[in-house]
Amino acid sequence: MTVFAFLSEHLLITLFVVAIFAGFIDAISGGGGLISLPAMLLLGIPPSIALGTNRLQASIGEATSFATYLRHGQLDRELVIGGMLFTALGALAGTGVALIASHALLDTLIPFLMLAILLYTLFSKQLRRDLPARKVMPTPVYLVAFGLLIGFYNGFFGPGTGALWVFSLLILQGMSIKHASMTSKPLNLTGNVVSLAFFMAAGSVNYAIGLAMGAGQILGAYLGSHLVMRNGSAVVRPLFIVVTGIMTARMFYQNL
Repeated sequence: MTVFAFLSEHLLITLFVVAIFAGFIDAISGGGGLISLPAMLLLGIPPSIALGTNRLQASIGEATSFATYLRHGQLDRELVIGGMLFTALGALAGTGVALIASHALLDTLIPFLMLAILLYTLFSKQLRRDLPARKVMPTPVYLVAFGLLIGFYNGFFGPGTGALWVFSLLILQGMSIKHASMTSKPLNLTGNVVSLAFFMAAGSVNYAIGLAMGAGQILGAYLGSHLVMRNGSAVVRPLFIVVTGIMTARMFYQNL
């Protein structure tokens, strides 16, 4: 059975609607894949195709959020460009290693890391601020170190990458949670695009489904990104906690 057997008007409309919601959530707090990927699997799309197609539609949504924030002057262009460069290098290395290495260790460790991020987000007063704080790490050092590190993780494994970006930008770059959420979008986009290229080369992307969902992502990301710019941490922090909590619980359930 080919992936084209799954193409029906009902399927595409359903996934278009799913992608609107996923894009909306992802633009605010990250974690839209928690919605889009299970929906594709539930509707009978083979896992290998679902993973690649999910990268395509997510990349479209993240590109929409990125363009929205950039157009409204909400991003530090130099930081974003430097971060995207080193993230791409890290993602290339991570994807290459993923082809030959086992995910067993990360399967065990990442749920605990996500739990630590969730607990810190819940109880730290620092993450409730709306204004920037003092940087802990110089920006050039941060871009090289965490661009390579989180980019590698994104290419090698992937789940929770958006949360890792937001958390590191908050703690090490002193950003408000609103600014960290916005800045994470182009950085996460870069790692996803690198990974997407490998899925495309392997023939693991259904373009009809990916583009239909991408259209939904554009609408959802547009609405979500404008909500972030208007409401800041009042929207971002609660959703970040909820999405990170769901992601953490799911990882513990699947891997431990």
